[in-house]
Amino acid sequence: MSKQHGTVTEWDFLIGYPLDEALQILQEEGISYELQFTVAPGKVSSEEDAFVIAVRNRDSQPMSLGQNVEAEYIIVCASPDWDVS
Repeated sequence: MSKQHGTVTEWDFLIGYPLDEALQILQEEGISYELQFTVAPGKVSSEEDAFVIAVRNRDSQPMSLGQNVEAEYIIVCASPDWDVS
């Protein structure tokens, strides 16, 4: 199910999962990850109601200051409220 240097990873099935469930699965499997949140303009995101919207392989992402070098995957999360006013 996984492709080397492709867009599909073996953890893509987590897309759409509530964040707490996804993290439980990753922790049970011993997978290292880093959380990244995105929000609509003017909104605040919280872990309480967040869902996984993307899974990125660390190998395909450029490094920046403050990132967890040991994380295998970046778990991108968002709140389901994307209303803008």
